[in-house]
Amino acid sequence: MHAKRLQPRLVALIGAAAILSACSSKPNRKEASPARVTGVTVETVHLQNASDVYEAVGTVRSVTSSVLGAQIPGTVQEIRVKPGDRVRRGQLLALLDDRGPRAQLAAAQAGVDEARFGVAEIDQALQAATAERKLAEVTYQRYRELLARNSVTRQEFDGAEARYRSALAAEAALEAKKKGAGARGQQARSQHDSAETEYSYSRIVSPIDGVVTAKAVDAGTLVMPGTAILTVEDTSQYRLEATVPQEMLPNVHPGEAIAVWTEGGQFNGTVAEIVPAADPGSRTFLVKVALPLGCACQSGEYGKAAFPMGGKKALAVPRSAVVERGELEGVYVVNQEGEAEYRLVTIGKRMGERVEILSGLSEGERVATSRLDQLSDGARVELR
Repeated sequence: MHAKRLQPRLVALIGAAAILSACSSKPNRKEASPARVTGVTVETVHLQNASDVYEAVGTVRSVTSSVLGAQIPGTVQEIRVKPGDRVRRGQLLALLDDRGPRAQLAAAQAGVDEARFGVAEIDQALQAATAERKLAEVTYQRYRELLARNSVTRQEFDGAEARYRSALAAEAALEAKKKGAGARGQQARSQHDSAETEYSYSRIVSPIDGVVTAKAVDAGTLVMPGTAILTVEDTSQYRLEATVPQEMLPNVHPGEAIAVWTEGGQFNGTVAEIVPAADPGSRTFLVKVALPLGCACQSGEYGKAAFPMGGKKALAVPRSAVVERGELEGVYVVNQEGEAEYRLVTIGKRMGERVEILSGLSEGERVATSRLDQLSDGARVELR
């Protein structure tokens, strides 16, 4: 009897549990609705005309850079400047031991003086010989007339003629001696000029207005011809020396205006020179781009130049439409249903305020250009 009374209760409990289980399997709340963003502006992507450029990297250098080296052997006595000092053209920068060149210059000067005195002495003797020759000539002419009238003897005429011939010879000899002395004087002056040049090599002067950028030796150093001592650069004008591949070179032309970027900013440059010889290792050509006067540049700094390579068609979007997520870049595409979708893209070249899209977008798609911080995947978009 006891078991019979428990059976209806057990059936009732099982039925209640089934009902509760069925009720718990039903959803008890509604799914969250997608976010809605209003006032969004979009831009339809189209192919646009874009100039293709090749960005060549290079190094900024001074147009005029002078490495001042020793031209004679000697010991550096004094260096009067240091790197960073501004110098003027003709300013004395360093001194070498000049005792030897100074002695040679003094000897050459003595030779010039001796030759000058010798020429003066011969010139005086020549003047006297010329006067004697003129007197002998007049006497000879007079005796010849007297001889024609039988007023002098033949012997007297011969004596006058002999004196005239002797005076002519003496004058000619002194003229020849004067020419020889003049040649020796010229030789002495040449030796003096050579000695003076040799002496000038002991004085290192700046050939340009500029800045000292390097000091290779110190006072007391023994230098030989060719040893670098100082480097001076003209800071008024710089150029970018960039390398361009051989296949790109036909699009580069002297005098062409191009954009240049350095650590000092962006400048308008001009192609000044194309070195007509390729580097055998890289098969690239060196192109020298003149930078504007007074640009904020320094020798040795990094730079790049954008060489136009002709026109092409490209997809482009505003730079402000690109959303970065860590290392990735993408844009929000608004589909026909008005939903936002974050699309990863590959960025190409910058074109002013726009960027080229290499992949990830198709022509005709709409890209969000505002309210980007409020957008997310699947958000409902209401256009402005």
